[in-house]
Amino acid sequence: MAESHILLLPEDDYYQWVRVARVFVLTYSVNITPDAVRAGRSQNISVAVVDGGYPNQGDIIGWLRARFPDAMIDPIFVGSPAQLEVVLLERVERGQRYGTLKVPPKEETLPAEQPEPPKSIRLYWPTDYHVITQRFGANPEIYSKWGLPGHEGVDIRAPMNTNVYAGADGEVYYVMQETNTHPYGRHIRIQHENGYRTVYAHMASVQVTIGQKVKAGQLIGKADSTGNSTGSHLHLTLKKDGATARKETQYQGDVIDPTPFLYWPNDEKILGEVTTAKSKPVPNYGWAQPSLVGVNVREDGTMQEADYEAASLARVEAVKVQENTSTSAIHRLRQIDPGIFVMARIAYDLGQSPVTAQEWVSRMRTHVARLYTEGVQYFEIHQSPNLQMYGWNYSWHSGGGFGRWWLDAVGMLRDAYPQAKFGFPGVSPGGQVEGQRLDAATFMEQADEAIQNADWVGANCFWTNEAEMQEPDKGAFWQVVRERYPDKLIFVTEFGNVDVLTNLYVKGKEYVQFYETLRNQPGIGAAFSQVMSSATGYLQMQWRNENGTATEIPVRIGKREF
Repeated sequence: MAESHILLLPEDDYYQWVRVARVFVLTYSVNITPDAVRAGRSQNISVAVVDGGYPNQGDIIGWLRARFPDAMIDPIFVGSPAQLEVVLLERVERGQRYGTLKVPPKEETLPAEQPEPPKSIRLYWPTDYHVITQRFGANPEIYSKWGLPGHEGVDIRAPMNTNVYAGADGEVYYVMQETNTHPYGRHIRIQHENGYRTVYAHMASVQVTIGQKVKAGQLIGKADSTGNSTGSHLHLTLKKDGATARKETQYQGDVIDPTPFLYWPNDEKILGEVTTAKSKPVPNYGWAQPSLVGVNVREDGTMQEADYEAASLARVEAVKVQENTSTSAIHRLRQIDPGIFVMARIAYDLGQSPVTAQEWVSRMRTHVARLYTEGVQYFEIHQSPNLQMYGWNYSWHSGGGFGRWWLDAVGMLRDAYPQAKFGFPGVSPGGQVEGQRLDAATFMEQADEAIQNADWVGANCFWTNEAEMQEPDKGAFWQVVRERYPDKLIFVTEFGNVDVLTNLYVKGKEYVQFYETLRNQPGIGAAFSQVMSSATGYLQMQWRNENGTATEIPVRIGKREF
């Protein structure tokens, strides 16, 4: 019988951990989970031991030893996903599956020599949206009704009628065309080499037939929500013949976790030379320039002489004005740089009384008209709508509520300004803060219809140190938006280091790094630093002081080499 080996990873930022472990997992056909109980039922457990990584268990090694005394534990002490990647890649290079295997007290010997790992599979990402909405094994309280330990696959973002692709080369062996006679609804099953099978569920349409040979990445159908499903998505199940009998899985029907086998088509590190799949083409974002170096104007929308001087010093390429920024200010910016890109944020303080889209448009229409006449075509409609200070809990109570509000407002503007590009505003990144912020991911999911219909989408990115610049819920929130909307033009509508103790010279260097990171990212139009100047607030973020002198931020930006 094949040995049972599982890799336990922290649940926080789970898919970052999964990504760095993939080569190791695929090399040794290791199962993978964030569930400590599930891991404990395996014979051999490799554990990424991270400070605070397992808040429900505390000392994860002690917890496993106390509850699963017969398990053999392979602790891997690391501080980050990057460190885990180094350790696991070194093991692969040395042909070493385990580090120091902690055997139960009653045993003093290591396991017998490991058998040759079985041949594995690489699964081409089956949609255009690199977002898992429900992981494998999740919600056991729901799936126990059907005798399952948890969710028997992964749910992947796929709006209605978007593409679904084959995960690997194979042959279609089953097609269900009916929509309501099976929990999977309309679905496709494909047989692959080495005993692997994939199932693609809840589809709108099927574009293959039984017996047809398919290639990895080939279009096989369109997504929907048929069968036992709420909301359009793709459910992907992976099976491996004999896995249940060999006790390689707790699931009946040979179901195994597909997560470690999935790769994004352009991920060359995972792609290697083992697939016939072609890289997905870069979408047409309608933006030919590199990402521009930008800044938000003075907080109250006005511009003063010192603001123009700071803009010139920093060699800015883009400026985001406000609805009340004067026509003369726009002319002056174009004198500094005739090719400067100008975007406008159209917003005002909604207060604590409900404001309808019609009321909002009635007040803002003249501002849009004036700016449009001046050649401004890109408009951000409102700002940070998941914050209570900007309307959440008053004018709308969810992302869906704002989405409907936004669609109504834009619908009243489009006919009058046909060349305008209306953007869905950047949300405040991060989780739920009671009475202040609705969770960013939840808000965007609820507002999905509006975002899909926007000409572009905003992303706000904030951090307090250089390391946080790379974190998806902070400085790299633009990556979260890109994964959810791979074919949308993105503007980083606000960004900055919000730590008041960080030196402005350091912030200037960080901003240059941030701009450079985005410079050649496809489909990123510009990044707008927060903020040029302000009479109050925005401590240690302003490009110039109230006495008119420039801070180190525009100085550093102006000295960039791009």
